[in-house]
Amino acid sequence: MRSTAARVRLVSVALLVACGCFGTVGYSKTNPTEITCGCHDPDGCYQGAADLASASGETAESGEDLLYFAQCACFQGSVAGCNTISHFAKDWVAACDAGEKVRDSCAIAGYVHEHGVRVPPINGRSFDRNGNLAAQSFRKACDAGATVVCDRAAP
Repeated sequence: MRSTAARVRLVSVALLVACGCFGTVGYSKTNPTEITCGCHDPDGCYQGAADLASASGETAESGEDLLYFAQCACFQGSVAGCNTISHFAKDWVAACDAGEKVRDSCAIAGYVHEHGVRVPPINGRSFDRNGNLAAQSFRKACDAGATVVCDRAAP
C-alpha cells in the first residue's frame, strides 16, 4: 500500500499529465508567489482540484497541490475556482488560528501564507505572501505531526 504522500503525488502527476502539463509547472522554487499554470482550461484546473480533494482529502500532504489547482482555475477565469480558493484559504487559516485540526489546517495555512492567494474582490479576501506567518503555521503543523512541512517550519 502506498503512503498518503505518495498517493497525493501520484494523483497530482496524473492530473498534470491529463491537463496537458508537460513543462515545469507549479509554484516557483525561487519566488513562492510566482505560479506557472499547466492547465490552460479553467474547468480542467477546477476539476483537477475537485478530483484531488475527492481522492486525497484536504490534508497537509495535498494542500499545496489543491491550492495550486484552485488558484490556476481562478487565474484562468473559473468563478467556481475563485470561490473555492477563497473559502479554502479563509477557512483553513481561520481553523489554524482557532487551533482546530492543527496538523492539516496549519499546514494549509502555511501554504496560503507562503504563496499568497489572489481572488477578485467579489469572491472574498486575498492573502498577501507572509513568510513569517507561513513559517509559524508550518511549525504548528509540524509539531502536530505534519512531517511534510517540517523543513519549512520556523525554528
